[in-house]
Amino acid sequence: MAVNSRELILALLCAFLGSVKGLLVSLVRSLGAIQIFGLRSIGAICFILPIVIFKNYQLRYDLKTNLILLVRSVVGNIAVCGYYFGFVYLPIAEASLLFYSTPVFTVIIGCLFLNEKCGVLEIISVLLSFAGVALVCVPDFATKSGSISMGTIKGVVGSLVGAIAQALALAIIRKITFIPPPVVSFWWAVVGVIVSAVLTGAQGNLETWECGWEALFVLLIAVVGFISELCLIGALKSTNAVVVSIALTSEILWAFLLQIFVSRKIPQLMCMFGGLAIVVSILVQPAAKCASMCLSRNEKVAKEVDVEDVKNEL
Repeated sequence: MAVNSRELILALLCAFLGSVKGLLVSLVRSLGAIQIFGLRSIGAICFILPIVIFKNYQLRYDLKTNLILLVRSVVGNIAVCGYYFGFVYLPIAEASLLFYSTPVFTVIIGCLFLNEKCGVLEIISVLLSFAGVALVCVPDFATKSGSISMGTIKGVVGSLVGAIAQALALAIIRKITFIPPPVVSFWWAVVGVIVSAVLTGAQGNLETWECGWEALFVLLIAVVGFISELCLIGALKSTNAVVVSIALTSEILWAFLLQIFVSRKIPQLMCMFGGLAIVVSILVQPAAKCASMCLSRNEKVAKEVDVEDVKNEL
C-alpha cells in the first residue's frame, strides 16, 4: 500500500484546519448548523469558480462519472452537515471524537468495495485509533447524569451520521482521482447550496448572522473549509483511503489543544492516554514503511556486496 509523504502531510493539514473550522462553527451562536453549512458552500463556490474558469476545467463528464460526482457530493454534504451539528451542540473535543470514528467505517468500506488491502498494520492502526477515541470519550460521558438534552442527542447523532458519510465519501473519491480537486469541490459546493436551501426552506428557519465577529467567523469558515476540502481531495489522489482517514483522526489532538488554550478546559489523564493512542495509530504505517524501505535497502546492499565478493573470488 503506497503512502506518499506529500499526501500524508495534506491529510494532516486537513485535520488541523478541520479543528480550526470546528472552533469557528462553535463560536457562531446566531445561526444553526444547516445555515452555517449553506453559507460555507456559497463561500466555497466564490473561491472555486475563478479557479475553474482560469484553468478551464471540464465540469461535466460521461454519465457514470457525473453520477459518481453527484453521489459523492450528496454524501460529502451529509458528512459536513453532521459534522457541523456536532460542533454546534457538543464541545469541540466531543464532536471531534465522535466524528472521527470514521477510520472504522473506512476500513470496512475500503475492503468491501474498493478491494483495498486490510492487513495487520491497518487493523492495528484502526484498533489503536478506536481505543484512543474510547479512552477520551469515557471520562466525559461516564460523568454525565440525569436526562440528556435534545441538543446533545442532535450533536451525537449528527456526528455519528457524519462519520459514516465521511467514510463513504473517502471511498467514493478513490473512484474519481482523475478529476481535478477544484472540480470535485465545485460539485460539492453547488449541491451543498441546494441541499441547505431546501432544508432551511422546509424548516422555515431563515436567519442572518450578527454583525461584528460572527460575520468574520462565517467568512473564515468558508475560507478554511475550502482549503481543507482541497487538501483532503489532494491527499486521496495517490494515498490509501484508510491511511488518510487515520491521519485525519489527528484532528482530535488539535481539538483538545484548542479546548485547552481557547476554552481553558484541561482534559483528564485518561484523555491524555487516548490522545497518545491516536498519535501512535497515525504513525504506525509510516514507521512500518520506513522500516521496510531500510530493510530493502540493506538487502540490496548485501546482495551487491555478495556479487562483488564472488567476482573477486573469480
